Amino acid sequence: MLKPISAFALALLMCAPALADGMDYAPRQYYPQRFYLPAERHVIEVVRPPWSGNFIINGARFTARTPACYGWVAGERITLLAGDWNARCAVAVFYNLNRRNTCEVWCGGGVWQWWW
Repeated sequence: MLKPISAFALALLMCAPALADGMDYAPRQYYPQRFYLPAERHVIEVVRPPWSGNFIINGARFTARTPACYGWVAGERITLLAGDWNARCAVAVFYNLNRRNTCEVWCGGGVWQWWW
């Protein structure tokens, strides 16, 4: 009986210096860190051949359906109005922020895949 009591007293004596610094211990509360990213800026990556209406946007191929986008060049900012950025659609509609006009395009490579 004396052994357990003396072991407990020894443990209290060993832990006392750790609690003697006067710092209050408060468990760390979880605050999730939030990352705020800027809005995405999509651009026309490649137009080949130039002024042809064959685009690569977000790594996906698009072909002009209307003549409104034959003058579009690489590097112009665009937004998607209808369709899919990854060409998982039949038809997409893009708005060119530089030229302020819209363009309908066919999604996917189509007949001009041999150009790439």
